[in-house]
Amino acid sequence: MQLTEFDQSTIANMTAALEHVCKKIPADKDTHELPKQIADEIIACARAGRRTLIDFQDAGARIVEELTRPAQSWWWRWRKQ
Repeated sequence: MQLTEFDQSTIANMTAALEHVCKKIPADKDTHELPKQIADEIIACARAGRRTLIDFQDAGARIVEELTRPAQSWWWRWRKQ
């Protein structure tokens, strides 16, 4: 994937956000694929026009949150309805 569509400032923010978010990955959830998923989300964020460091960190953090969110049991979901 080429990032030539982004300016140097955007790429620097993307890189910093990726490093920041990857440091927050729990050791038991860390895989070789996860940083790629985070990077893909950050790239999608940039392509959507959201290009601040915070935008990128938030986009990457969503991936980590989804991975670490405890699964709800079917009983709890049924009871809430």
